[in-house]
Amino acid sequence: MEEDRLKRFYSSLKFKIPVLILFLIIAALLLLRTYNSYRYHVEKKTRIMMDTFVTIYAVGPKNRVSEIVDHAFDRMEEINLKFNNLKPQSPLYDFNRKGTPISDPEVVRLVRQALEISRDTEGAFDITVAPLIELWGFYGDHPSLPDPKAIEECLKRVGFRYLIINEGRLEKTRPDVEIDLGGIAKGYAVGQGLEVLKSEGLNSALIDAGGDVYALGKKGPNPWKVGIVDPRGDDLLGYVEVEDMAVVGSGDYERFFMKDGKRYHHIFDPRTGYPAEGLRGTTTLYSDPTLADAWNTAVFVMGPEAGFKAVERIPGMEVVMITSEGKVLLSPGLKEGLHSLPKEP
Repeated sequence: MEEDRLKRFYSSLKFKIPVLILFLIIAALLLLRTYNSYRYHVEKKTRIMMDTFVTIYAVGPKNRVSEIVDHAFDRMEEINLKFNNLKPQSPLYDFNRKGTPISDPEVVRLVRQALEISRDTEGAFDITVAPLIELWGFYGDHPSLPDPKAIEECLKRVGFRYLIINEGRLEKTRPDVEIDLGGIAKGYAVGQGLEVLKSEGLNSALIDAGGDVYALGKKGPNPWKVGIVDPRGDDLLGYVEVEDMAVVGSGDYERFFMKDGKRYHHIFDPRTGYPAEGLRGTTTLYSDPTLADAWNTAVFVMGPEAGFKAVERIPGMEVVMITSEGKVLLSPGLKEGLHSLPKEP
């Protein structure tokens, strides 16, 4: 009798064990799916700031990633308000109009970086270009070609050497000097948004601030793909695969006007008072988005020969240049790194 019960018990196990295994497999798959949904939700949000569309793609916990992205946007908006010389709440506003020294440590720190780049580029990058931008009308909607004498007179107010940092305060030695941090502040804002994402636990994201891009980590198992803009068309020249890297692009196609068949754009050579010539566009790759932004402007002003020499002195920095004739020039590290787009059949 006992033997019969044991036989019936083992017989029932033969049926129950496969069912139990199948149940455990299904439960594990459901649990994994739930975990992945929680762990790898992709959030995309866009805001308008810094006169452009700013988009953040972020991968993270479904119940937190949206809030984290909002925090990053909020920090970038703080930077936008603080570093915009046209906004009365910015310390730059009173510095330009009243000569009020700037003691805000964050502003002083960024200006110090800008001045170092100005010295390294012999003035090709210069944040005192604000009078030129105003004279040419690029702060408004109707830029135009000024009189040459007006440009010559305006140049007397341009020069990074008129700025000094004295006991932690930014001052100027000429009262009519004005600064514009547009050539470096957007990269800094991207960097600050990045710091928020990382501090709140995200390790995969992409910030695109109208040409200033930073790729954090990877997109799943692969690097992020960032396109290089063709300055004279709607297509891309190609793309680069990057992680933990800024890709900053700009050129004569962003803000410009035509006069007698000649293109006049918003990237000025502070040494001549006129828009820089020789290049249509530049794209700079570097680990620091602030420096990538500033050096991208500097390289555009310096032109191919001087620009490549300058970039060679900075380990890890690469650049793509498109000349006025449309020729694509690459720094050595990008000879194999710029990928062509697949051609349509």
